[in-house]
This record gives sequence, C-alpha cells and structure tokens, in this order.
Amino acid sequence: MSKRLVVLFCALFVFAAAVPAFAAVQNIKVSGDILARYIGRNDFDLTKGDGTSNEDRISVFNSVVRLRVDADLTDNVAATIRLINERNWNQVGSSNSNATDIDLDLAYVTLKEFLYSPLTLTVGRQELHFGNDMIIGDGVGNPDSNAVSGGIGTNQTTNYNEAAGYGSVNGDLAYRKAFDAIRATLNYDPLVIDVVYAVIDHATVTGANSNDWINLYGINAAYQFSDKWNTLAEGYFWSKDNSSEKHTGVDKLDSVQTIGGRVSTMPTSKLNLQQEMAYQFGKKLSPAGTSTVERDRSAWASQSVVMYTPGWKYTPSFGLIYSYFSGDADRNSGSNPNSDKNYHAWDPMFENQTNGHIINALFPQSNAHNIDLMGKFSPIEDVWLQLDYVYLLMAKAPSRSGVLNMNDYDGNGYYFNAGKKELGQEIDVNLVYNYTEDVQLGLLCGWFFPGKAIASENVTTGYKQGETAAEAIASCKVSF
Repeated sequence: MSKRLVVLFCALFVFAAAVPAFAAVQNIKVSGDILARYIGRNDFDLTKGDGTSNEDRISVFNSVVRLRVDADLTDNVAATIRLINERNWNQVGSSNSNATDIDLDLAYVTLKEFLYSPLTLTVGRQELHFGNDMIIGDGVGNPDSNAVSGGIGTNQTTNYNEAAGYGSVNGDLAYRKAFDAIRATLNYDPLVIDVVYAVIDHATVTGANSNDWINLYGINAAYQFSDKWNTLAEGYFWSKDNSSEKHTGVDKLDSVQTIGGRVSTMPTSKLNLQQEMAYQFGKKLSPAGTSTVERDRSAWASQSVVMYTPGWKYTPSFGLIYSYFSGDADRNSGSNPNSDKNYHAWDPMFENQTNGHIINALFPQSNAHNIDLMGKFSPIEDVWLQLDYVYLLMAKAPSRSGVLNMNDYDGNGYYFNAGKKELGQEIDVNLVYNYTEDVQLGLLCGWFFPGKAIASENVTTGYKQGETAAEAIASCKVSF
C-alpha cells in the first residue's frame, strides 16, 4: 500500500510541476532544415566486381528533414525538442516500412543559474562538442575499438538504412549526433568547466543481466586568455566503461580513460595554429566468447592544425591537418603470453571528424597517420570551392598478410600485405553555392586510390583488390 501512495504522490507532483510550466511559456521558436541529395558511390569494397550484391555500390536519392522547437520558460528554464527523418526516396520492399518514421533527435531541458549563477544544467538528449571533436562529438555513428566483436558503434552499422543493405555505404552521412546525457556547465569567464555523464547503451533494463551499461563521463575545462594572440587552452578527461563486455566469471570492465589537452592560438590575424595531444589507458578485454585475455591500454593521439588566410583576391585559405593515432600490428597479439601485453590501438571514442570523406566511411580513426592538405577560395560571389588531398598511412604495418583482426581495418574484409603501411590517397572536390541566405546547393566528388598495404588480390576470396573508390553527392539544403 505504501508503494502505491508513493507512486501516486510522485504522479501528482509531476502533474503539479507540469501545469505551471506549460502556462509559463514566454517564447517559442520553430526552426529546421530540409536536405535533399543524390548519393552515388562505387567500389567501396575496393574489389573488382565479384558478381554479388556486396560490392558496396549505391545510387539513390535521399533526404534528411529536421524540425526543432525551442521554448523559453520563466526562471531561466528552457526546453528543446528536435525531430528527424532520414530516408531514401521510395525505396521498394519491406525494408522501407519505417522510411517515414519520425525519430527523436534532441530532447533536453536547460536550467540556467541552477542553484547559483555560474551553473547551467542541461538534461536529456543533446549534442556534445568539445574542441575539434577529436574525442567527443558524435554519440551515434562513430567507430569503436570493439566494433568487430559486436561493441557499440561503427560508421557502417549504426545509422539509417543499414537493414536495407546500404548501412555500409551511407551510414557515415547520417545527421544524428546526440548523446543521452546530463551536462553541468560552470562559467567562470574566462574559464568554462563542463562535467558530463552520458548513457551510450543499455541493452537489458530488467533482470539479473541489467548491468550491461556503456557509460561515458568526464570533464572538459577551457580557458580563454586575454593576450593579443587570442589563445585558448583546454584540458580534459573522459572515461568510457563497457559493462557489456564482461566475461562469464570475470568481474572486470572493458574501459577506456582518455586524458589530453588542446591549444589554439593566432600569432597573426591570418594564421591559426592548433595542437592537441591525448593519452589513453584502462583495460582491454578480448571479445566475449574467446579466451579471456586482459591487456593494459597504452595509446597515443596527436593532431596538429595550421590554417592560413592571406587576404588575397578570391579570399583563399590554406590548411594542413596532421593526425596520428597509435595502433597494433595485430590487436589480438595479447593472446600470446610472449607478446606485448599492452594494447596500443587508439580507441576513437566518439570522434566527429572528417579528413577525407571516403576514408571516413572506410577506415576508423585508429592506427593511422592522416595528412590532409586543403585549399578553399571563392572564384565568384556566393560560390566556394574546396580542394582536399589526404594521405593515409598505418601507424603500425600488419605483422602478417591476410584479412587481419587489426584495429577494425578488417571491417570490410580487406586482404593486407605484411609490412606495408600505405593505405591510400584521396582527392576531394567540394563546391558550394549559397543561392540565398536560406538555400545552399552543393556538389561533392571524391576518389580514393588504395595503397600498397591493400593487397592486389584477396587470397581468401580469389577476387582482385585495389579498385578506386569514388563518390558523387549533389545536394540542396533549405534552412528556416
């Protein structure tokens, strides 16, 4: 009886709190965008036609529609809801039965000056972006070091239309990025501190196996200096604990702790320099169902950015982004007691970066040297053209030839050459026309040329490898 009274009391309390909140709405803003695009992609398996449907090719019209409502309430309270629909046009078959589904993209409450003035509390499904999104930026579709063993998240398997066979081809183009999170922001201008807790996945809610969480928690502190160089420095600590990777009889978590920092400065008004470095530690368990091996994580990442805007005619800008993410020659080598007991493969966490559009779709942000040279200019008014050349190398070459369980690079079943690091080169051409303030037209074309690390033949299947992957995406976007 007492439990019923408690439930009844809670229900009355929620109702009483909701009624004045509804009546106290001061302002409502409705916004959104509609994106229509044609997606053409070819030979994303880097293999010459094998006569099957698994050639990673796509030719489809696609749309993304988002509708957002922001409501300002009294006493520094605000609520935000955004709905989203992502679908291919008139896709035939049962796989299209949910193509018109409206999904919840954002749903959070913001409490400003919560308890005291510097504190803002944000609760619910929200986007999280820190720095250049090298660690935290995408809560839905980023690669994870456990992806091959069924862990949470890969660009290829967590986004729309995966059931229709297109997940491996356009999953990386999805717009959903939000985390289910609680965020506390302390604004001590010029110091801003964010403390975050997010639930990434919780498969079983009831019963003895309900403790199968994947949690993210951490802190990010950013300080804006008042020097003439406009210097910004930030430090962070993020932890991802994966209870779902527990083994039978082994009470240990697969965990990733990431600590790092970033500095951005402008020695002149035309030059921006950035440097970010991070280190990962924690415990790595071998995939469930295999012999239980626990390894200590020890991985590094570094990203250097140089952006230069000389102020010439056609407003050109030039950039260089060099990224390094450590790796293992064979990430399962820890099963051998005579091998390195440390796990050196960088866990991409929840990165939201694109240095090479095709590279972003095919390879994880791990075990890599990524060099992105870019140039952008405006040949005529309202038109922007950006050119990117991206060179991708493995940080650690394969220790043996074959389809290797190596830092997720085996996700598409590539056959690798032992001792070779060069994964390939990519050229991207991105043309954007700002038709009006609200309408933007775009054309993106890209080509990825496989390198020497990709064997010329997949000995396992007998098919030739080394095909050039190509894509063309034409788009029209309206924002309101």
